[in-house]
Amino acid sequence: MAETNQELIQQFYTRFRAASAELLAQLESLRGGPATSEAVEYLAAETAKLRKDVTDAIAFLPGYDQRQCESVRRLKDIEARLEALRASTSPKAKFSFRRKANPAPSTPPSDKVVPSSTPTRPSDEVKASSGPVESGLPTSGLRLSGRTHSYLTVASLSAPWSAASDLTISDVDNCIINLIPSIANPNVAAEVTFTALHVRNVSNSVLVLPVISGSALLHDIKNCVIALGSRQFRMHTSSQVDVYISIASNPIIEHCSEIRFADYPSCLMPESSTDVVQNAKSNYLAVQDFSHIRATPSPNWSALPADQTIADAAWPLAPQDTTDILHELLPACYK
Repeated sequence: MAETNQELIQQFYTRFRAASAELLAQLESLRGGPATSEAVEYLAAETAKLRKDVTDAIAFLPGYDQRQCESVRRLKDIEARLEALRASTSPKAKFSFRRKANPAPSTPPSDKVVPSSTPTRPSDEVKASSGPVESGLPTSGLRLSGRTHSYLTVASLSAPWSAASDLTISDVDNCIINLIPSIANPNVAAEVTFTALHVRNVSNSVLVLPVISGSALLHDIKNCVIALGSRQFRMHTSSQVDVYISIASNPIIEHCSEIRFADYPSCLMPESSTDVVQNAKSNYLAVQDFSHIRATPSPNWSALPADQTIADAAWPLAPQDTTDILHELLPACYK
């Protein structure tokens, strides 16, 4: 078997192990607490993508490779757990006795026309009273959503910060988001962190974030700068993004283009953890591109050149007008 085919096989199994481990971890976390239908449907979509990856890889995987059998078994285990979780979150029909309706008394005909009124079903009332639900985004935790041309801080969050909170950022354009201890956040503890990060539909913005203790999932990001630390990092359908990240696992991208990676700046780290971070190895350049399953380097990402990284003094850590600083820092300015 050719060496290039061996590399393809190894790359697939490496990606599969990372993606399946992430799905299993998320399924386990939802099984231990309340799971929303949106979160379950998001995991269902991710599981479908994983099955498609396995199907596409069959073309170059050996037919009797034991690892292929193990991958299929693991995928079936994920699908079985997902179905069990879906069943546990589905509302159960309530049993009730129905009384026979009494015949309506006869009334004399009337010339007055009475408009008919159709009773509103409870489900219709819910739909009418609730706003649009963002697919794939959690409905609990802290949120920053629907903002434009603003400098946003910890005080902008939907509720006071809690160490046990997930963070969701969505529908943001032309903003600077600064959530680390700094001049803009004088009362934030040095150990500020979030349990998970969900970002969707953000453009022309700079996000300065602390360490995420869990996973970071990003969708539909365009022309942005993102600085964060995380245990796992996955980005979908995004372009022209500079990612400054501290991570021990391999960052994953899919359906992305013009993504550049650099190490998380030490100037954004709390002083108490700077020495630890500098001594820890970050895999910020060990990127896996799920849209490029080939032995050749992916054309969709690259290392951010040192002469184009943001200088320590240039990070927008104090409240200011966003227009000029965004024009200076955003990746589109380098094109």
